[in-house]
Amino acid sequence: ACADNPSEMLAAICSFEAPETVQALVAHGPILARSLPRETAGVVIALCDGTYSPTALADAAAGRPATKEDGDNAPACEKYPISLFANSFIENPKLLRLILSHCRRNECVLTPMLRRTLLELTVDEWNAAKRTGDNDLEKLRYDEAITLLSENHVEDMGDYEALVIVEAAGFTDGEILLYERLNMVPMLLEEYARNGGERARRQMLAMCEHDPELFSEVLSHFVSIAAEKSNKGANQEDGSINSETEIGGVFRDIHEALVMAREHGNLPPVRILRILAGEGFGQFSSDNHPSHLQTQCSVPLSVALDYVGAILDDSSRKINRLKSNVEEYNKSCNDMEHEIEALLSSGTSKSNSTEFKSCLPNVDIDEMYSTLQDMAEGKQNQSLAADTGGFGRQGSEEFWREMENSYDPFETICFYISKGYLENI
Repeated sequence: ACADNPSEMLAAICSFEAPETVQALVAHGPILARSLPRETAGVVIALCDGTYSPTALADAAAGRPATKEDGDNAPACEKYPISLFANSFIENPKLLRLILSHCRRNECVLTPMLRRTLLELTVDEWNAAKRTGDNDLEKLRYDEAITLLSENHVEDMGDYEALVIVEAAGFTDGEILLYERLNMVPMLLEEYARNGGERARRQMLAMCEHDPELFSEVLSHFVSIAAEKSNKGANQEDGSINSETEIGGVFRDIHEALVMAREHGNLPPVRILRILAGEGFGQFSSDNHPSHLQTQCSVPLSVALDYVGAILDDSSRKINRLKSNVEEYNKSCNDMEHEIEALLSSGTSKSNSTEFKSCLPNVDIDEMYSTLQDMAEGKQNQSLAADTGGFGRQGSEEFWREMENSYDPFETICFYISKGYLENI
């Protein structure tokens, strides 16, 4: 076939068996895809899904119906990977997306790079249809993109690579799906808050059920959503929790979040009131405002009235309980003090009574002992005999003998005093 006539070249290639046709398309595919894109794409699709047959192509070209063997369910040839022919359609992205989508539906082999290419081309067409207002094509490409992100082969594509693709195209629902899979909670909350719809708010409340630490951030986003909807022209007269307006629905979600926060009890009431006043969800400062709304905002008191009332009732009960405990403790301390004073006064009276129990005469033992020693030396022998009424020398010797042999001299002295021998000493 001549390279100057792509039709003849393609016709000649289609007369080959599958292996020769593959080799020819790999070598001359870019030229044929540039001149005859649809015809070349048809041959490539037939090779990829195993339906290629030179006879079937000849019959189709001549307008003859397919024979029974050609219409059989068995593949007419081996299934070849699309990666062999993908480079031929780089200049025609729409046709490349069509080929890749056909291969995916027919479970042909797709490399991770080709799956990412299919996703990128699909979201690009979705974005273009959205800009031109083609609602049917927009919905069709939207469903295809969500299917690509949800199917089992998404792990082969790579979650983070897919996230880069959908973020570049502004495919928000795809971002949310990947944020959920990757557990990127802050980014997921930002996307829900940016959406601001009822479904997004319910998702945020469901996230709080699984992770109570998110209550502060979710409440802050709810307050910001309420302020944003109010600034867009909502009727302030209907801006109450019981109204059927859109902002009324936001207030009801805030009320539900407050009930849940009170049940979990992980946030201090003061911090919650600061969030409702529009000071942000930061624990120590008011700098953490949601990125999608930079102005300070707040909600009406009626939205938080039930929460504030319940908190005040709980605080009042706690104060009364603490007051009762303090009074009981004070009474116990007073009783203990009276008991201690009674014990102290009882001990004092007993010590005073013991001071007067001794009736013994005051006897200077040292002086008495010194006098008796003088008597032993014979200095006062005659005086002692006269004063003791016949005690005499013999009695004195007996006295001193007993004093020397006695274990208790004091007892011996007391014995002689009791007999009256030493009265005048």
